[in-house]
Order: sequence, then structure tokens, then C-alpha cells
Amino acid sequence: MAKIGWKEFSEKIRNFIHRTLRKYAIFVLHLTPHQNIAQTILVYMFFGFIILSLPFMTRGGVSLLDNLFTSAAAVSTAGLATVNFADSYTLLGKIVILILIQIGGVGYMTFTSFLFLSLAKKHRLRKSQTEALSAEVKLPNTLQLSDFLWAAIVFTAIIESIGAIFFFNYFRHHDFGILQALWYSIFHSISSFCTAGYSLWNDSLIGFADSKTVNILVSCLSLAGAMGFIVAADIFNFIRRKTTEISFTTKTIVLVTVSLVTLGTFTLFVTSPGLSLWEAFFQSVSAITTTGFYSVDIGSLSSCSLLIVILMMCIGGSPSGTAGGFKTTAFASTLALIYNRLRMNPHVEFLGRRIPMVRLYEATSSVLLYTVFLFISVFLLSWTEDLSFLDLVFESAAALSTSGFSTGITPQLSFLGKFIIIGTMLIGRIGVITFGMALLAHDDNDDEKDDKPVLPTDIAV
Repeated sequence: MAKIGWKEFSEKIRNFIHRTLRKYAIFVLHLTPHQNIAQTILVYMFFGFIILSLPFMTRGGVSLLDNLFTSAAAVSTAGLATVNFADSYTLLGKIVILILIQIGGVGYMTFTSFLFLSLAKKHRLRKSQTEALSAEVKLPNTLQLSDFLWAAIVFTAIIESIGAIFFFNYFRHHDFGILQALWYSIFHSISSFCTAGYSLWNDSLIGFADSKTVNILVSCLSLAGAMGFIVAADIFNFIRRKTTEISFTTKTIVLVTVSLVTLGTFTLFVTSPGLSLWEAFFQSVSAITTTGFYSVDIGSLSSCSLLIVILMMCIGGSPSGTAGGFKTTAFASTLALIYNRLRMNPHVEFLGRRIPMVRLYEATSSVLLYTVFLFISVFLLSWTEDLSFLDLVFESAAALSTSGFSTGITPQLSFLGKFIIIGTMLIGRIGVITFGMALLAHDDNDDEKDDKPVLPTDIAV
């Protein structure tokens, strides 16, 4: 048997990688934009799982399924965990998870497109990347896709840096060493802005329930991420006087978010007697932003409070933001549709503006499809798990909304139960409409052969 030299072996490896990447590129080119989004998150999750499965990434006792669950939760910015995150992963493992959180928070196609744009010689995206990015983010007419891409990355870097500076200043004055304070600051700033809810403490932020600084920092970072890059770009353009007024989309997002936080705070305060007004406010912000940080034991909340939290998690953040849920704009559009229908108005209006019918289709489709996937997840968990029904509903809602909230049953899930939650988290982060279109997508050539009319592309959510 002839010996194979190191040079020949490395050459074979390079050729194999080259052929694999070439086949993968061809495969991606044949995908629809929505299928491209779905496969991108699966690729990131798979590589995260492989890396986390390396021996030096964990401290032992973490199964392959737990690593897969953690990778899916990190990429989905869900924050759910089947193992004790703070104690189960080494520093390298936590850094890998933080990178996955950052990629998932900014957006898979946003991150991938920005990386390609930075490395490309012509500094422009391919057609397939532009289509996929357009499918992932929905922008008002006042924003260009290329402007949004750069604004999203710059806004993320600025806000997370500011958050890390304030966190560092706090930790340095509370018995943290310089390196430890720096690490904790960076981690929790990114986790807050990306609404991931991962914490380096075993009890999330219960130990900081009385700290106004930490609570305010986390709330501000979470709201900045959840309200989205559209709001940031719109306000920035208004300040620079590139636009004469704040857009209708931004006004809707701000109004709905503030209203829901106020309603949630009041309701949680009233329905859970042991909760202070400040704790009710923090949990309300954490629910509507789907961050999942908690300063009180979620399992100790009353059933009424849990239902309110479920509702707020399902509504979630805003388009092109880091939060999950079916989005505040879809919620506002659905409410406007119901209100105008009951008043027998011929048109649907909100804040004095008429909502186009195509947007109403998008909103109602998103809410209905979100309800369908939530029902399927609860049904399957009720079949496989012997746990409280309300806990299962809460767990499913947290997974689909990519929130880190849990009543404490996540580690108790069975083998099948963990896979159900993994699938639910991925669907929630991909987006129910995007996931549905990825499943039902077909080649445009079939439309030409059958001579069927093609729906306008702006119907995609």
C-alpha cells in the first residue's frame, strides 16, 4: 500500500472542500428566496452544533441532543435551555454561542449579505442574495435595501458598544475584575440587544431584581433591538433632515409597543400580588421584546399573568428587528381590520391612514398561521409530555416567539419533546409566513407552463 504524503493529502482535502462548496452554491441558486432563508439558518445551526459538540466546549454531562438544542436556541435567539447554560459550557463554548446569538439577532441573510458585500470585489450583492434579503426584511418605500444593510450593522455595533460600556462601568463598581467585567458586559449587551435572554448567571437576573441600572440597561437594549432597524434608520434620516416626517410604520411600531408595555405592566402588577410595579414593568418589556430575561421566578406567576405573558410574547417585536412573534404591525393591522369591519367602514384605516388590502392579507395570514403552528406545537407536546397543560402552552409560545421565558419544564422534556421545541424555535425565527412559503414554493417555470397568473411579489411577508 503506497504512502500518501501530507502535501497530497492536503491537496485532496482542498479539492473536496472546493467541490462541496461549488455544489452547495449551485444548490442555493436553485432555491427560492424563502427557501434560501430557511436553509441558511439550518446551516448556521448545524455548524454551531458541530462546534459545540467538541470536547473542550462543554464541562461534561451535555448530550449531543442538548448541544443541538442549544445551537438552535442560540441561532433563534430563543434563550431556552435543557441544561444549565452558565455551568455546562466552557468559555470557548459560551463565545461560540454568543457568535450564534449575534448572527441570529442581526439576521441570517443580513449578516451573510453584509459579509459578502464586504469581501466582494465589485461591492454589490448577487441577485439571489438581494431576493433573499428582500424576503427576510420588509422595508417602507423610503428605505433602500443597501442603505438598510449598512444601517443595521452600524446601528447594532453602536448600540451594543454603548450597552457594554454602561454594563462595564456598573460591574467594575460591584466587585468584578477588569477582564470579568469586560466579558460579562459584552455578553449581556449582545444578549439583550439580540433579545436572546441568555445570562451568565444561573437565575437569569433575579439577583439584580433591585438594580435599577441593570434593569434599565437591559430594557433599553431589548427595546432598541425589538423595535427594529427600520425605526432606527427612519429616526436617523429624520434627524439628518433627509425626510420631513416620521414614517407611518415607525409611528405604528412605537404606539403599539408603548401601549402593550403599559397594559402588560398594569395587568401583571394587578394579577400577581407578589410582584412590584418595577418587576411588572421589566417582565412586560422582556415579554413584548421576547428577550426572556426574568427578575422573578416565572413559574411563581399566577395563571392569569402567564396568559398575559403568552399574549405579549406572541405579538412580539417589530419588522426587521431582533425580536420574534407575529409583530406589532400585524397586530395593529388586524385590530384595525376588526374595528373598521364592526363599524361597517368600506376601508380599513389606522391613525388616519388607509391600510392597503395587500398589507391586511399579510397581517391576517401571519396571525392565523402563527396560531396554527402554536396549536400544532401544543398538540404534539400534549401527546408526548406528561406535564401541566398551561406549562406546555407557555413553553410552545416561548419557543415560537423565540423568547427565553420558561416555567422551568425545559430540562424535563422528553427526547421527542426537545425535538418538537427545536422545530418550533426554528419556525419562529425563520418566520411562519417565510417557512410556509418555503414549504409550498414552486418553480416559476411551472407557472409559465400552466399559463397561470403570478401573484405580486410584495404579498410575501
